[in-house]
Amino acid sequence: MAACPYSARMFHWREPVAASQDQGSEYNVELNVPQKKGTISKCLFSADRLRDGMLPYCVSACPNGVFYFGDENENAVTNGTTKETVNLKELLEQNGGYRLMAELGTKPRVYYLPPKNRIFEFKKGPDTEYKEIT
Repeated sequence: MAACPYSARMFHWREPVAASQDQGSEYNVELNVPQKKGTISKCLFSADRLRDGMLPYCVSACPNGVFYFGDENENAVTNGTTKETVNLKELLEQNGGYRLMAELGTKPRVYYLPPKNRIFEFKKGPDTEYKEIT
């Protein structure tokens, strides 16, 4: 957990809300359930849904359509609200997309878009490298 530079791992300090319902259930690695006190988990992008060709839970459930998900190799992403597919490289370039701690050399695959209507002009910096997307 301490080795993750992105703080993406989560330690379960308390007994989960559904602990009594999940008692005796076999652990499902794709869903991170049942969770238990004293264990660590992280987001797996809803692997069970991806296998069935569906969007992750967070993408399909977001009412504002702020999450995009797709294949960097295909240069295409979609969100759960509009269901339209857009060009990833253009989305990143037009909106000032960036990756967290790209300078570490871990080649993160999660990109972030800053809020719309920002009060300052976007300027490319060292952490806005997305040249490997073709």
